[in-house]
Amino acid sequence: MRVFINAKHFATEHTWNGKKFLCVLEEDEALKRKNNNVNDISWDNNTIDTLFHVRNEDWPGRTPPVPNEFGYFDNVHMKILQVTNNEGIYTICLSTNSPKQIAE
Repeated sequence: MRVFINAKHFATEHTWNGKKFLCVLEEDEALKRKNNNVNDISWDNNTIDTLFHVRNEDWPGRTPPVPNEFGYFDNVHMKILQVTNNEGIYTICLSTNSPKQIAE
C-alpha cells in the first residue's frame, strides 16, 4: 500500500474541494466500468467518469466520502457515484456531465 499510493511510483497530486491529496487514477478502469454499466443502468456518453484510489487518512473531505455527494475534483464539479473501502483504501468513482458539441 505504501508503494502503490506514493508520489514517486503511481500516485499523483489532485484536489477535492480545493484541498490537495495523493491518489492513484485508473482511467482505463473507469471507462471499462462505464461501458459495462457497472455504475449506472443508464449509460450516457455525455458524462466523464473518474476512478481513483486514496488512503483513508489522506481523503481531504471533512467526512468519509458517500455516494451522491457533490464536490470539485481538480476544479471540475463532480458527483460521487460509488465508494468502496478496502483495507484502508477508498476506491471512489466520480462522474460529471460533459455535453458533446454537435458537428456541423
